[in-house]
Amino acid sequence: MPRCYLLAVSSGSSLDQHSNNVTLFNLVEQLNIPPNAPPPPGGLLPLELHAYFQIAPHELNQTFQVRLAMVSDTGLESYTETFDFKSLTPRFRTRSLGLPVPPVNGMYQLRVDVRVEGTGEWRRDPAAWPIAIVEHTPRPAVTH
Repeated sequence: MPRCYLLAVSSGSSLDQHSNNVTLFNLVEQLNIPPNAPPPPGGLLPLELHAYFQIAPHELNQTFQVRLAMVSDTGLESYTETFDFKSLTPRFRTRSLGLPVPPVNGMYQLRVDVRVEGTGEWRRDPAAWPIAIVEHTPRPAVTH
């Protein structure tokens, strides 16, 4: 099964066309949500989810399905849409747009689930990215 060697949440990224290196901008570990804020459109925050995989030689050119899960300490889970990938090389990068907003504030881990296309059983990768969802009242603007 492909192994996730990098999992991160960022506000943006850039791929260098010459070196094929990726730069991640503003890594996100905490989200400050105003009190009584309505959920974002589609229930997704406009953030990038990066999951980079190492593929074993016998797994090349095989289709896998991936979903990302926001997992709370209580076991509550919110998922992204499932997407397919097939790699011809031993490494494969994915970038998804939209972090699912959990219904409750608290501590979460972004996790990766992988399965072979057409099978029912997901395998949860050990990789995890911690994210705190915090209610935050903005300070009033100071005027002089």
